[in-house]
Amino acid sequence: MNARAIFTAVFLFAAFGIASAQSRYQMGFTVGSNYSSLNSDLFTTASGRLAAAVGCTFSFGFGDHFELNPEIILTQKGASAKAVYFRPEQTADQRTYNFYYNTFEAGLFAGFQPSTSIPVRLQAGGFFGTHFHTLNKNNRDLMVGDYENINNATPAYQLNDAFSGVDFGPAVGISAGEGHFRATARYYFGAANLYNNLDFVEGGHHIRTNSLRLTLTYFL
Repeated sequence: MNARAIFTAVFLFAAFGIASAQSRYQMGFTVGSNYSSLNSDLFTTASGRLAAAVGCTFSFGFGDHFELNPEIILTQKGASAKAVYFRPEQTADQRTYNFYYNTFEAGLFAGFQPSTSIPVRLQAGGFFGTHFHTLNKNNRDLMVGDYENINNATPAYQLNDAFSGVDFGPAVGISAGEGHFRATARYYFGAANLYNNLDFVEGGHHIRTNSLRLTLTYFL
């Protein structure tokens, strides 16, 4: 069983086991912002992507100190990669290529509140996301990888389909608030190698995600 299957099984087992043990329950709507980036040996990231995040959040409380927070979020991720346009017998022209994509994410986070008098919780958990993109393959002139030798460079458009598939990994954060409102800040570490979503390419490379998300939840 590979890492993706193990992560999915643990995630689903924990989610379905919540309802039988909780002492309190809340459901709310979540809005916020997501700043994402990409890490790869195939290109240099020029800048990340800032986008809105919307979804719903659930809170299952266990006593005064512990809770579980399942969450479903729709957001946009990606980054702008450094790219070049090679010109015959001239210095390569510096450009950027946007690897932008959309994602549905399901997350499950455990929260610990050290003090009952201070509504601040430390959170840790994981996420599982499904990606889709609207990138096109019309621009075939921009290259990534080797920014000095076109013979060793990779056409940027050939990496587009890396951003269709799944991503998963751990996340840590902190939340504050009680009653109807909750503010949350989390950092997400993408563990999946998105490069493996590509077909008929040379192996051994990697593309991974990371993101910082700030949200506000209104519980009904």
